[in-house]
Amino acid sequence: MLRQSEATAYLLRHSFISSEAIVDGDLALVDVSRRNHNLQVTTDKGPCYLLKQGAGRDGMAGVAHEAAAYRLLEWRAGSGELQRYLPRCISYDCSESLLVLELVSNSENLRSYHSRRGHFPTSVAATLGRALSAVHRYGTLALDCDTSGRFSGRLPWALFLDQPGLAIFRDISNANLQVVRILQSSTAFRDQLNELRSAWRANAFIHHDMKWDNCLVFSESASGRKSRLKIIDWEFADRGDPCWDIGAVLGSYLSFWLTSIPITGEEPPDRFLELARYPLNRMQPAMRACWRAYIRGMGLDVATSREWLLRVVRYGAIRLIQAGYEQMQAATHLTGNLVSLLQLSLNILQRPYEAIVHLLGIPLEAAEVP
Repeated sequence: MLRQSEATAYLLRHSFISSEAIVDGDLALVDVSRRNHNLQVTTDKGPCYLLKQGAGRDGMAGVAHEAAAYRLLEWRAGSGELQRYLPRCISYDCSESLLVLELVSNSENLRSYHSRRGHFPTSVAATLGRALSAVHRYGTLALDCDTSGRFSGRLPWALFLDQPGLAIFRDISNANLQVVRILQSSTAFRDQLNELRSAWRANAFIHHDMKWDNCLVFSESASGRKSRLKIIDWEFADRGDPCWDIGAVLGSYLSFWLTSIPITGEEPPDRFLELARYPLNRMQPAMRACWRAYIRGMGLDVATSREWLLRVVRYGAIRLIQAGYEQMQAATHLTGNLVSLLQLSLNILQRPYEAIVHLLGIPLEAAEVP
């Protein structure tokens, strides 16, 4: 792994930074590691970068896959419509398992943005809908010309939580083990998961890990209004069902709402709905705006948009389970909020049309192209 001093020498050797930036002392390297070893590189004397270096065999494979995803997308990004939603991939060094990306300066992810503002702008939601439609349209066209075989179309791991492989038990928490047991003991959950696995359509290029943490909003104007957006972290991008991505986005709103309710576990959760820090009715205009912008960008006709909306809301329910599972990776006991996430997910899966209208706030006629 490159230490900060080694990273500076690497950047200088490959002319990513100038010696003046080092001499003037305005070069800063900040460790922002998550799954991989990540460094933010900022300077007043030139462009800023994010360095991603794979940690371990899985991490190295993930960084290589992300580099391939950027190459695929940038091949279709000449028109500029798709490029505006992607950070620029500067370089990939396979010998170092090092990916050099444009650093999106003065940005924050959507989770932080919504938490800080307590507001859910329809303009931002519509931008995200348009961004996903661009990814799905142009990325799918690029797949038609891809001969690498890298993008094979695997199904999301969350669809197999009722029948996990042995690998999942290496790092599973006690709380997550309880989630698996709940899903396995529920015939309704098992039937729904099996149906969704069978109906999966690997007919588009998708991000595969869409969530607010992977959406950066930023401003390029003096006003500071964060109206631009870029989608990051393409390690899991693959051939898949486009409804999975948009379902994940709408599921993020529902998860954010439900986890803001002070559920104690001793009283029915519906007694606390009015105490939600982020009420659902304040999110619904944003969810409608995101969906409408997406179907407009995809050019879906009325029949197709209605069919897709049904798949979208059911996938969103699975993303609720996934979000709760990821939040409990270090927990020993299930929380009241996680139990409520599981119950809400099952309710959506069993009554998707009611969920579309009453949770997403999308009248069924709004599935039509406005």
